[in-house]
Amino acid sequence: MLEDAGFEVLVNPLGRRLRREEMGDVLREAGAVLAGVEPYDAGLLEALPKLRCISRCGVGLETIDREAARRLAIAVYTTPDEVIEPVAEMAVAMMLALARNIPFHVDNSRQGRWAKRTGFLVAEWTIGLIGFGRIGRAVERLLKGFAPRILVTDPNVAADELPAGVAWRTLPSLLAESDLVSLHASRSPSEGPLLGRGELSMMKRGSYLVNTARGLLVDETALSDALRAGYLAGAALDVFETEPYAGALLQLPNVLCTPHVSTLTRASRARMEWRCASHVVRHFGNGQ
Repeated sequence: MLEDAGFEVLVNPLGRRLRREEMGDVLREAGAVLAGVEPYDAGLLEALPKLRCISRCGVGLETIDREAARRLAIAVYTTPDEVIEPVAEMAVAMMLALARNIPFHVDNSRQGRWAKRTGFLVAEWTIGLIGFGRIGRAVERLLKGFAPRILVTDPNVAADELPAGVAWRTLPSLLAESDLVSLHASRSPSEGPLLGRGELSMMKRGSYLVNTARGLLVDETALSDALRAGYLAGAALDVFETEPYAGALLQLPNVLCTPHVSTLTRASRARMEWRCASHVVRHFGNGQ
């Protein structure tokens, strides 16, 4: 698509995510970039005078200084529609894995231990969704067949806007009532974790946490402490504050860690990448 539109395409020569110190050289001649989650801070954007368009293959913008982009007339695009189903499915898959103690059973099997732990039916649980945008709503839709009780907290959603059978709660109430909490919110890095040590202590003893949204939403040290102490029963995480992640959560048998792969299905990635490229073609086709 890009070549047909007359663009010269330069492929990342390193075969991995670019580090901040490498980006200036790699992107020096770029008028547009098909971006991942590498960091685009103000200093970098100011050092790339030819850059006019950042087309993010994904939806999170925490790694892009949007104020600097606006000031420098650099357009920023995302692919929000294409991530809804794959992320929602991943969140539900993680819930099922925790309900049936799959991290624990896999860890024991690999070590030659034939150990069994009783699980839960999802219908036994109250599931709290923090954030009820498009992905949160898709998760609720997928969960309906399992018939859990569902609670929601979202400052942008009123109680009378929720589907039938879904109840609105404040964040403290949701944390206290939920057997499993799933994150589907966004947040500026400057605000700090949404779930810090205090919020984690509000969660129901023996409950579970799923995060397929943003790594910065959770204080990972506090989460590790709560899991080691047995206050929380388990967690499943696809996103981390620093990636690749190499921290203490990897060592816990009741934690399922995946390497930021919620959108990584053949169909969804193809749609995301096509949309990402089409944003660039349309942006420059409009004479910008």
